[in-house]
Amino acid sequence: MRRFILPIILGIMLVPMIAKQASSQTGASAAEETKNEVIKFEDERNQAILNRDTAVLDRMYADDITWTMSNGDLLNKQQVLGNIGSENQKLFSIEHSDRRWHVFGNTVVLTATSHSSERYKDKMVTVPRRFTNVYVKQDGQWKLIVHTVTPLAGPGATGLPASDQK
Repeated sequence: MRRFILPIILGIMLVPMIAKQASSQTGASAAEETKNEVIKFEDERNQAILNRDTAVLDRMYADDITWTMSNGDLLNKQQVLGNIGSENQKLFSIEHSDRRWHVFGNTVVLTATSHSSERYKDKMVTVPRRFTNVYVKQDGQWKLIVHTVTPLAGPGATGLPASDQK
């Protein structure tokens, strides 16, 4: 009788442990899939910025986006799209490094360093910047809901007016 009870007890103890491990592996692959979706989204967004495609950006940005420029300007969606459409803000190149992705279900946080070149309000901005983007999946589509930029100091950092950057 003991021979039959011991395997049953061990089975009862092991099943939850095996299920938890399988669930953890499924969660890790789901997080990786989510990360890959947002990487693709971010790459498409950067291309739309370079192309000044405000129609695509309108679809990608949440209606209640919070956008903080490196100079401290706080913009809403209409202001961000207006700047890009009117050339008040123009990116000439976008190069990101040190990307760090954090997945929390339907929310993804990206931190990275940008070595982009842009003109904002008639000033060239070539200072390396650290940025944070927060993406949320709404109605099955990814949206950028927060974008915050902080300038980084260092050699070669300039923020001279466009007329002085020739």
